[in-house]
Amino acid sequence: MQPNRIPEAIVAIALIFTFHPTKIAAAPCLSTVPTSNLSPSFCDDGMGIYDVESRALLVEMVAHPTPEVKRLPIDEKMLYRKAYRRVLKATDVQDAPGGGNVVAHMEAGFNFVNAGKETNGWIQIAPTQWIPKDVLGPVNNAVSKFSGVLFDNGLPDRPFGWILFDTKPSKTPGAKPAADAVKVKRYTLVNFFATATVDGWDWYLIAPNQWIQQTHIAYPKPVKRPDGVTGRWFAVDLYEQTLIAYDDDMAVFATLISSGLPKWPTKEGLFKIIDRYTQAKMSGASGLPDNYYLPQVPWIMYFNREEQALHAAYWHDSFGLQRSHGCVNMSMTDANWAFNWTHDQPDAAVYVYRSRPKNDS
Repeated sequence: MQPNRIPEAIVAIALIFTFHPTKIAAAPCLSTVPTSNLSPSFCDDGMGIYDVESRALLVEMVAHPTPEVKRLPIDEKMLYRKAYRRVLKATDVQDAPGGGNVVAHMEAGFNFVNAGKETNGWIQIAPTQWIPKDVLGPVNNAVSKFSGVLFDNGLPDRPFGWILFDTKPSKTPGAKPAADAVKVKRYTLVNFFATATVDGWDWYLIAPNQWIQQTHIAYPKPVKRPDGVTGRWFAVDLYEQTLIAYDDDMAVFATLISSGLPKWPTKEGLFKIIDRYTQAKMSGASGLPDNYYLPQVPWIMYFNREEQALHAAYWHDSFGLQRSHGCVNMSMTDANWAFNWTHDQPDAAVYVYRSRPKNDS
């Protein structure tokens, strides 16, 4: 289970047009025709696109500045109806607020509680369980307001993705950003209008004179429906750290996820949901430095015998990056949608795969 793509992990993006990278006047340029037929005068050094194409792309970028998708609405009452707080250091648990009997002990680690009322500096975490307030972190400090996107008629014709880190775009592929470049904020949705490869890395044109390297973008790539799968199913791309929900061949939803870290990889393959819970406790690695205790994890759908599941994560806001002990983490909003969407098909398929090899740049 649990908290996913590592900040250093590679984000790969597919080619948008049949452009062929080359270099003219030391600036990478893209072309839809053989580069031998072009001269330096056709290269727009400012944008990295040949002049004829740059004019057409500029029209596209002005007409479609953002992806034509609908963001899944968030329900803040649902996000904050419980008071999740991290336990910052080891502590005894008492049966009364101060001076009570010790009934349990919480180790140091990645542990959370659902905090209840406060009495004399003690917080109630269960009917007869209290811990000191000063061992707890802020309430709902990591609950994410991120949500995925819905489609009316399948994936858009124009590829798109999410920015993973606050990023300054470059004016040309492979170049360093200008000092005064304005950052594109994390989780921003962007269209891909062109692509270039520089030193083994793909770069994507997201706006006029704005290129971003693939490691800072996650791209929900379309994937063919696996043989034998019908109705509703999920495609989980471990390379891109994305999930697409399909109804047969029609994509209806896409989002960012957080899968297992290298030490606890999410298993690849074709599975079916085998157990569902509106909420349940998740814990593991007791006595080890990486021990975790996560009460009332919402919207759980187990899909393999390794007890890996699609589920909500209230303890981090790192979607698009590997973070978990093997499960597929989703934001609270996304996991709630996915759980409800499969209500009439509770054994929906889950296809876990990599759109590019593990060590591919």
